[in-house]
Amino acid sequence: MDLPVTEVVTGNGYKTAERWQDIPVARRTVAIVGSHPATRELAPYDDPSVEIWLFNEAAQKPEVYKRWDALLQIHLPEVYSSLSNWVNKSHWDWLQQDHGERVIWMQDVDPRVPNSRRYPLDDILAMTPRHYLRSSPAMAVALAIYLGYKRIMLFGSELTSNTEYTYQATNLSYWIGFADGRGTELDLRCWQAEFDQLIYGYEGELQLERSHFLERFDLLKAAWANYDKAMKRTQDSLGETMLKNDYDMVSNLIMALDDVAVQAGEAFGAMSEAGAYSQREDIISRQEFEKRAAKAQIDGDKLRSDKDHEGGKIEYVWNVWKMSGRNEALNQLREFVKAKTQYALDMGIQLGIFKENMDYLTEYDRLLQAAGGVRALGNPEAYRGPGR
Repeated sequence: MDLPVTEVVTGNGYKTAERWQDIPVARRTVAIVGSHPATRELAPYDDPSVEIWLFNEAAQKPEVYKRWDALLQIHLPEVYSSLSNWVNKSHWDWLQQDHGERVIWMQDVDPRVPNSRRYPLDDILAMTPRHYLRSSPAMAVALAIYLGYKRIMLFGSELTSNTEYTYQATNLSYWIGFADGRGTELDLRCWQAEFDQLIYGYEGELQLERSHFLERFDLLKAAWANYDKAMKRTQDSLGETMLKNDYDMVSNLIMALDDVAVQAGEAFGAMSEAGAYSQREDIISRQEFEKRAAKAQIDGDKLRSDKDHEGGKIEYVWNVWKMSGRNEALNQLREFVKAKTQYALDMGIQLGIFKENMDYLTEYDRLLQAAGGVRALGNPEAYRGPGR
């Protein structure tokens, strides 16, 4: 029997319950939010009728994830209780706090974690003959299906470009299909392109549409803005820490700045590439994608070498500064860090150009296969057909 639901009319005209807890499970909506910056902040944090699920350390970033109701922390205790957690060193202390009605799903109940609840792995695997759970997003979708949620929304799980996501993407696709087969409503607010594919043998062209580049540009622009902000925040923190003569923290921030500069550059390079292609009126050949990817790889390798050389200079002058405390050494350190950051940014740009063109190559080949099979790749005339 359904419980009564107190409804309010929201600004967008939809009726929603005041609290998701008031809604029977069979009518609930859950938003599963991953870490990709393009869509993670689009989750309905302000809609109290939607339950928000996060992963691992995400709940400790309220500036990004403005609300959470459940968390999946499926790592081993040796991992989540580590005091040297590279994402958030206070994560173990945070897990041991009482977070009220919120749930933290784990491999097993940990008596040290007040909100821990055992992930029902055996029962979930029993829903399908496939022994197939290979990522946190897939485990979250499977859990929501098992618990009986009517609607599942996905944010922040793009699962594109990065090779380490390849097996995760396949696994998540399986559970999305499983949800569709069960009649669960799937609302994909990320990764839509994966499920908007051309039909093999029926569709396909030899030219990537301008809309493809424009969509990539919009997606990458959002990612670049986030990384650019993170880089500037790290630079500001580094400058303040240098004035405090906190040598070890300065060393850590220099490494963090290097990483985020590469990420910012990668997003900017890919965004610029998509933007440039979106303005083209002529036909862009497969060979052009290949040539630009190859050149970016060569240029990027040279910049990586320059960046590493600058890193050796930083290590030397940092030691001098730490031993002497002299301002001359600190000023030199600032100059070397500035130079290395620029190399990291430029290297990231070339990496972004390389990856973006490789993605276009993959998409181009997919279109050819959809149009006429893999033989068209080696014989363009086969695609045209007789008399064309």
